[in-house]
Amino acid sequence: MKNSKLRKIIAGVSFACAIAAALPLSGISQADEILYGDANCDSQINMADVVLVMQSLANPPKYGLEGTDKTHITKQGQDNADVAERGSGITNLDALSIQKYLLDMVKLPESYAPTSCSTTTVSTAAITTTTSAATTTKSEPQADITYIHLKNSSVTVEGKNASAEGSVVTISHSGTYMIDGTLDDGQIIVNIPDETADAETVKLFLNSVNITGKSAPAILVSNAENTSINIVDGSENTISDGDKAYSGNNAGLAVIEAKDDITIKGGDLGNGVLTINANIQNAVSCNNDIKINGGVINVNALNEEEKTDGISAKKSITIKSGTLKVKAEGDGIKSSKEDIEISGGTVSVKAGNDAVQASTAITISDGNVTAGGDRGFRLDENGKLSITGGDVFATATDYQVNGNEKIDMNGTTQKTWLFSMAEEQTKDTTITYGETQTLKPVKKYSYALISSHKLDLTSISTIKLGEKTAVHDENETSFVKSGTICEFGKVRAAE
Repeated sequence: MKNSKLRKIIAGVSFACAIAAALPLSGISQADEILYGDANCDSQINMADVVLVMQSLANPPKYGLEGTDKTHITKQGQDNADVAERGSGITNLDALSIQKYLLDMVKLPESYAPTSCSTTTVSTAAITTTTSAATTTKSEPQADITYIHLKNSSVTVEGKNASAEGSVVTISHSGTYMIDGTLDDGQIIVNIPDETADAETVKLFLNSVNITGKSAPAILVSNAENTSINIVDGSENTISDGDKAYSGNNAGLAVIEAKDDITIKGGDLGNGVLTINANIQNAVSCNNDIKINGGVINVNALNEEEKTDGISAKKSITIKSGTLKVKAEGDGIKSSKEDIEISGGTVSVKAGNDAVQASTAITISDGNVTAGGDRGFRLDENGKLSITGGDVFATATDYQVNGNEKIDMNGTTQKTWLFSMAEEQTKDTTITYGETQTLKPVKKYSYALISSHKLDLTSISTIKLGEKTAVHDENETSFVKSGTICEFGKVRAAE
């Protein structure tokens, strides 16, 4: 049986292996061509190989050796992927070893089976000593990884720097922590005693977890220089609260609460899913900076009475990639003291209050952004809205951007339309420009901001509201106007 713990592994020696060691080099020339970890034989090692290994084990009729799918694993692929205790065939541990290789934690093969007689050339990860009788292979010392297994009302830990008490586990040192399983009512706490002495990142890998924090935040970062929440590719993860407000020392905290910087990120494929369901509390809150770098992230702040927020930080929020969908009864994405920057990914926000709110600046340079709320974009007085790239569609019911408040849009260099509707439109009223570019609001609206590199204000003259041609101000159907930022009032469907 393969051992999941990281340790030094010494390959066993048998009589047959001794004979193999004495064979001419020509007998093992084919092994030199093996690319360890390359399960799909595309000459690359990435998360696609991890997925194929797991698929071939979980669904052999489709992805096994004789699988019906054209991407099924081959005999060569099985040999390439046999990297954990090589020689014993592929298992899910081989998928794990490839993931650790991608994290620069191990070299491949990670280990060899004690009775393996493989004549495969030893990779650079091993130290090889050859005699006339046998070949002994020792793996280099490998990076530590701690496994945290959630078991409904209890937690077990394999590794160091994490301790469990009942359904609460506390992490006390930087490092890598693989987390799986379910907690019916529990908590993961990150508490580094001295973040100056231990300033490295705490890396939490969520691998199909379901954590409910009924009386305290499901994930609480109380002290750490930086913490990353990593969504394992192919996994579905859910973080939730209960049906009552947190009390005592936890009063006012979010379902995921961080006192220091946090990053939420996906894997190479970016198809891991993290859903955060905040029934009573705010969903995600941070005293410092929040970064979002990949994965599929669904945030639901559902308390209509308290108008709870989706993602909020006292300092900056940076979104670089991934798919982020926020539904909040309060504010969607909010920085209370600094700025919000979106430079990639797909972002959709539906909010009861402000969809995207920042104190100093909202900067969008790339990505696809759809935002709808009482206010689509909201900034403090003298705040700056800069749109230099991407596809942006923001709607509001109360007022356009900041209404009559002073706002600086001089940093906006991409063509932008500002519409003030003659009357409130339903969320089913799409806006179409350029014949094929149809924008779908996430809620009812009286104002709309449209900015895109696809806009050509010198040639796109016709706008449609739903199926009808739109007119504006002086009952004109033409929306051609010079300048970067073009405003149109009393926009409505033509009779």
